[in-house]
Amino acid sequence: MKILNLMIISALLFFGCSKKNIDNKVNEPEIKPPDPFHYISGKIEKGQSLAQSLNKYDLDKSKVYELVNALNKSYNLKYSHPQDSFKVVLDSSNVINEFQYFPSKILSYQLERDSTNKWICKIDTLKTEKKIAVSEGEIQSSLYAGMRNSNIPPSVIMEFTQIFQWDIDFLLDTRVGDKFKVIYEEYYHDGERIKSGDIISATYISGDYHNTAYLFKNSKGFKKYYDKDGKSFQKAFLKSPLNYTRISSKFGMRFHPIRKKKFFHNGVDFAAPKGTPVECSADGTVIYRAWKGPRSTKKHKHGYGNTVIVRHANGYKTLYGHLSAYAKHLRVGQKIKQHTIIGYVGSTGLSTGNHLHYTIYHHGKAIDPLKLKNVAGPSLKKSKMAEFRQFVKYVDDFENKQLIAKNAEAKQKIN
Repeated sequence: MKILNLMIISALLFFGCSKKNIDNKVNEPEIKPPDPFHYISGKIEKGQSLAQSLNKYDLDKSKVYELVNALNKSYNLKYSHPQDSFKVVLDSSNVINEFQYFPSKILSYQLERDSTNKWICKIDTLKTEKKIAVSEGEIQSSLYAGMRNSNIPPSVIMEFTQIFQWDIDFLLDTRVGDKFKVIYEEYYHDGERIKSGDIISATYISGDYHNTAYLFKNSKGFKKYYDKDGKSFQKAFLKSPLNYTRISSKFGMRFHPIRKKKFFHNGVDFAAPKGTPVECSADGTVIYRAWKGPRSTKKHKHGYGNTVIVRHANGYKTLYGHLSAYAKHLRVGQKIKQHTIIGYVGSTGLSTGNHLHYTIYHHGKAIDPLKLKNVAGPSLKKSKMAEFRQFVKYVDDFENKQLIAKNAEAKQKIN
């Protein structure tokens, strides 16, 4: 019996000690091994290249240029801009082990070394969720201000003006009380809006003008905008060939500030800062690229300075004068498309300030660009009309439902 009691006491003491040891082990803090790497996060500074931005961290310059050259094979660094961010992973010897480059919120380029110690690049795109936004508003001062008041992103505003650019000059034609509606794509990641996508439909109402443009893509993904009847929004000529500040001189008789006498002004002068890009207003062929007029201001015949003339279909020509410079690679005989940059605003020739002189000729006779009766581009093919009408109905129904829901939500907040 004594032996049995001793065995029980021994067992209790053993298990008691074991439990205490286990409890002590559970309560011991977990010790993590030190991170063998350290990290640098930065951004490209204004006026600097990626290499210059990295070199300020006292890294091996030869390794930095090796890394930059490897990245440049996958992402053309001439498109890099200030605020592009990067992350560098360094080992204990301060050697670059890994590199990440973020040119946008949805793209990243990750460089790692392979088994031969060469850099390999992996491109990663964030998974985004597409949503459709509907906004409307009214102009009180300018289209831009009105659309920003409706929380419409700048990129969508720019695309909106491009859709209507053949019908409306938003610097000249807008009026207080003009209305707009726009349906457009937005992309989100983890609840954060990353970027805007295409405009699906856009409406502009000004006086007698009331029109809606609908997006339609062909099988190759090429997109165009049409009205509800399938007529193209794109016209033969742009309303104006540049983003200008104001019209400094219109078509017709005027007093010339240099000639000091009245004469017939055969075009429109668009005032704009020096260097503003000038676009070709219609498809055509370059037939003149040179100085036009005398070098001396004492002679009064045609003082257009650096000039480009483009020939278009159906007997039309356009002249662009007083350019500070021509677009690179622009040559006589070259066929160019509408929107191609042909030069930059300047004040060459008989000119008192930076502006573009713009003339349209029809069979040799100058006509007022602001009163041109524009010709629409090709309509949608008949074979596509049934599909297009279905799309128009879907968009209109969606817009009405969204706006009704927004109005109901606004009333609830008021009440």
